[in-house]
Amino acid sequence: MIGEFLFEEFNNNLKIFGYISIFFFLETFWPYLVKVENRQRHTARNIGIFLFYILVTTPVNYAAAAWYNFIDAQQWGILNLFTINPTVKIILGIMLMDCGDYFYHRLSHTSKLIWRFHKIHHSDSEMDSTTAYRFHPFDNIGVVITELTTASIFGYGVDTVLIYFAIYTPVLMLQHTNLKFPDWLEKISDYVFAGPNFHRIHHSYPQYLTDSNYGALLSFWDRLFGTYQHHFKERVQFGLEDTNDNKYQTLWYLISGPFRKH
Repeated sequence: MIGEFLFEEFNNNLKIFGYISIFFFLETFWPYLVKVENRQRHTARNIGIFLFYILVTTPVNYAAAAWYNFIDAQQWGILNLFTINPTVKIILGIMLMDCGDYFYHRLSHTSKLIWRFHKIHHSDSEMDSTTAYRFHPFDNIGVVITELTTASIFGYGVDTVLIYFAIYTPVLMLQHTNLKFPDWLEKISDYVFAGPNFHRIHHSYPQYLTDSNYGALLSFWDRLFGTYQHHFKERVQFGLEDTNDNKYQTLWYLISGPFRKH
C-alpha cells in the first residue's frame, strides 16, 4: 500500500513538474506581462518551496488517500444514502468538494492564523507558472482537512477526488501562468471556470481585490456568494502591499515567515 502510494505520488509530482515546464516555456514567448525581474532567482525560490511542500505533505496525502478508500468501503455520507447514477454522483461530489474549497479559501483570508501561511502564496509579486505551487505545506494541510470533512459528510470517495484533481491541476497552472490568452476566450471561460484573468484579480492588490474571486475550479461560487470582482487587467499589480520588499521573497522567509512575530 505505501509503496504503491509513493509511486503514484511520484508520478503526480512528475506531471506537475511537466506542466510547469510546458507553461514556463510558453510564457517565455507569449507573456501576459513582459517584465519578469531576475526570472532564474524567482524560479529557484518557488521550486524550492514546492520541494519543501512535497516533503511535508506526502504523509498527509497518504492519510487522506486511506480515508477516501475507507469512505468508499463503508459507504459513508449523504450521497450513499440514495441510489444515484455513478456519473451523477461524481459530478455532485466534484461540486461539493469545490464548494468546500471555496469556503476554506475565504476562511484563509479572514483567519489571522491561516492567513500567515496562505499569504506565502499571495506574496509573489511576479506571478508565473511556478507560482501555482508556491504554497506553504501547512496551508495545504488545512485544505486537505476541509476536503476530508466534506467527503465524510457527503460521501464522495476516491473516484471523485482523482477526477477532480485531474481537472484542477491543469486549471491551477492556467490560473497562474504568465501567458497571454485571447480576451474572448477568458471572458467565456470565466463564466464556468476560475480562469486566468479571474484568478489574476485574486492575486492583485489593493486588499479588496485580494479578498475576492476565491473559486478554485468553478467561478460561480463567487457570483453566488457575493465575492466576485471584475477588474481591468491592465491595472493589475501582483503580490501584497506589505511583502513586496525582497527580504520577504527569500526561500528561508517563505518557509519560516508564518512562524515569525508580525
